[in-house]
Amino acid sequence: MRKGFTLIEIIIVITIFSIFTIVLALVLNDYLKKAEQNIQLLDGIRRLTETAEKVIQILNKANGPANSVKILSETEIQFDMIILGRKISCDVTVDNQNHQLIYREDNQPQIITIENVEVRFYSASSTSETNLPVKVVTSIPNPMNRLSKISLEFLVYPPGVR
Repeated sequence: MRKGFTLIEIIIVITIFSIFTIVLALVLNDYLKKAEQNIQLLDGIRRLTETAEKVIQILNKANGPANSVKILSETEIQFDMIILGRKISCDVTVDNQNHQLIYREDNQPQIITIENVEVRFYSASSTSETNLPVKVVTSIPNPMNRLSKISLEFLVYPPGVR
């Protein structure tokens, strides 16, 4: 009667265990890469929506005449606010290189940080009389494919504008 394992039996068990460990490591590595991409994608969507909310919150302050909302460029927009009968000129400039919005209300600048999100303004109007509604486009590089971008578009018609 034997009381132990032979050397060949031990080598076979270790080989089987090693193969199992290698396969498990490859499967887990692939799973972890996909999980990291999904985390980056969700973080990007969070950054897109937070930035869009900041821009829309600023644009919703506009309450002057409709022709006071002017898109000066893809990264700059101007509008009027009327508070207690007093007209206040406001503008938003997007600095995509430094990842910030510069909001000026009555020439008082306020810098709002945005997290690696590109912001653009376009007119969604079919006429040349007004730039309303304003199309706000926020975009980031696609974490799944670096050659493309993920964008969210919002149409904004400030409620106080007439």
